[in-house]
Amino acid sequence: MISFLTLASHYMGMINVKSKLKNQVYTIMAFVGNWYLLYIGIRFLQNGRSLRGLLLLAIFLVFLYFSIMNIYYFFTTKKAPFDISPILEKYVGGAPEEIREKEEFRRRLAQVERQSHQASSSPAGMFDQRMLLPAQVESTGEQKRNIEQIAMLMKNAGILFEDYGGRSDEQIKEQLQPGQTEAYAIGDEGIQFPFADIKIINGQPTIYAGLNQMEELPVGVITKVGAASFEAAKQENHLYLADVLLSGGEKKMIGRSGIITENENFFIKVNIAYKRRNTSLHEV
Repeated sequence: MISFLTLASHYMGMINVKSKLKNQVYTIMAFVGNWYLLYIGIRFLQNGRSLRGLLLLAIFLVFLYFSIMNIYYFFTTKKAPFDISPILEKYVGGAPEEIREKEEFRRRLAQVERQSHQASSSPAGMFDQRMLLPAQVESTGEQKRNIEQIAMLMKNAGILFEDYGGRSDEQIKEQLQPGQTEAYAIGDEGIQFPFADIKIINGQPTIYAGLNQMEELPVGVITKVGAASFEAAKQENHLYLADVLLSGGEKKMIGRSGIITENENFFIKVNIAYKRRNTSLHEV
């Protein structure tokens, strides 16, 4: 009987079936084969070999318990009574394959939701990437607090996901670019603010952002566009606010002993679109 179960288990491992079906088959095989241990244990007791008989009976009861737990887990939707699996998992480590599959599905779903939200949250429109220049932004202490406040509002509104794009630690390590040592939970490129605008306040190009125009807050002042000052860039080009991105927050870094998690303050990244001054156009 035991050799038959071993052979059957070997060939089951070679068949490409869903893990739940495979586990159901394994559970039935183990449940049926376990009764053979009861038979052998009783035979040992009848022949006066009490120690071996009692040991086999104890093993039979242990296997019977776990077989019943598996029947609950793989054949029903009910919670098994007196389930000690969470305790064993805590000390042994690892999670059942079904749980890992659900976790992977959750990661992929979160990634799809994240991409969907970000794809629809670009308030400034689309620009030719060749006509964009990164802007240098300086934020006061109050403006930095405004950035943190807006980030919290975006979390509460369900448009900011701190899930590393649904990636596991291993996937993060594999997808890091050459020379890159860290990955942000909200995305390495940052995430668009739902609303952003630029206003000239006291002669300074001030960035405003928020969930909408009614709740906008100042988050920084542009000091440079590319390598030139804002004033010099404006004299030569028509300037337009292209992207205002929220970046920072929780991140994972590759350390000597593996991946470590750190937190930093949120900050903003700004891209400016430009067009040479050969026509009269509306601009910032």
